[in-house]
Amino acid sequence: MRLAACSHRSSSVLLWLLVIVFGVQPGLASWFNISAVLDTVSNAAKSSLKFAKNNGYCALTECCNEVHVRFDIQELRTALESSLYGQHIARQVIVNAIGGHLGNIEQSEKPLVMSLHGLPGTGKNFVAEHITRALYKRGAASNFVHKFLGRIHFPLESEVKKYKVALVEHIKVAVAKCPNALFIFDEVEKMPPGLFDSIVALLDNHAYTKALDFRKAIFIFLSNVAGPEIAVRLKSLVDSGIWRDETKLHQFESTLEIASYNLVGGLYKSELIESHVVDHFVPFLPLELRHVEQCIRTEYRKFTDQKMSDQMLSDIVKEAITFDDTGLYSNTGCKRVSKKVEAYYYGELRKQQKQEL
Repeated sequence: MRLAACSHRSSSVLLWLLVIVFGVQPGLASWFNISAVLDTVSNAAKSSLKFAKNNGYCALTECCNEVHVRFDIQELRTALESSLYGQHIARQVIVNAIGGHLGNIEQSEKPLVMSLHGLPGTGKNFVAEHITRALYKRGAASNFVHKFLGRIHFPLESEVKKYKVALVEHIKVAVAKCPNALFIFDEVEKMPPGLFDSIVALLDNHAYTKALDFRKAIFIFLSNVAGPEIAVRLKSLVDSGIWRDETKLHQFESTLEIASYNLVGGLYKSELIESHVVDHFVPFLPLELRHVEQCIRTEYRKFTDQKMSDQMLSDIVKEAITFDDTGLYSNTGCKRVSKKVEAYYYGELRKQQKQEL
């Protein structure tokens, strides 16, 4: 009875508001659908509050809203297509995985979990950097990006129990602030075994509580582990007559999973792998000379619009690249390229200045 009386009084008040505030004729006011009007007023109020927040407080600081959390998958696709060399598998898998996760994020059943593997300089950190730029207005500087480095954040194997507790707490706090958080673990091979066992429950299906929902988050693990195994597998496939650019994810994924589980590092004998919460094991293939040359040309264009001569390219290649035992794949990929090009360009400028004197 009380509820009915309250509802009647609310309707009466709204009818009088229609008459007094909006100038509706008393005889016509009763024709209004009161429930629909209430919904309209409520939605308008919510929109006004959202607009005020986005253009007030959130214009001055970072908020977990569409202004600062962008979900620009096209930007990611463009960046990887134009500047990630020799990684056709990684490019396709990562763009599709993130695009699918974001496109279905309101119905997501679990966080997106990817484990990126390959030799140094093959592009793992490059990809992680561009993911932050595509997802957040502030890129890697966003408060919603949480990056952990093995040798800095988890240096002592003897402290792994303490690290496990701290890591779970950090993730909980981060997700409470923004469910669309991104977690990047770099140098996984330098992290103590067992570290990630404590977060398996957070990465599994239906990972949410009344207070926290982890299903919208993204977790990325970067590791040099399995780099040599990827190179061996690739060479075997190429020797069998398969072109490098025709190789597929399924030809590497089991190799990565087995190597990660059995080689020393943060994933060694990890429940993360045993529980199958990693959605994608992504191989970064070893780079050939042609790929490193592309990196060199790209870096050189950052300094000048002038075309790089073949001699310049050859000189930098000699300093920047060493090859593995096969003589086919670079040991360091593009890792040392930026500083080699930087030094070479500075040296060329010095030569020009001396000649002009």
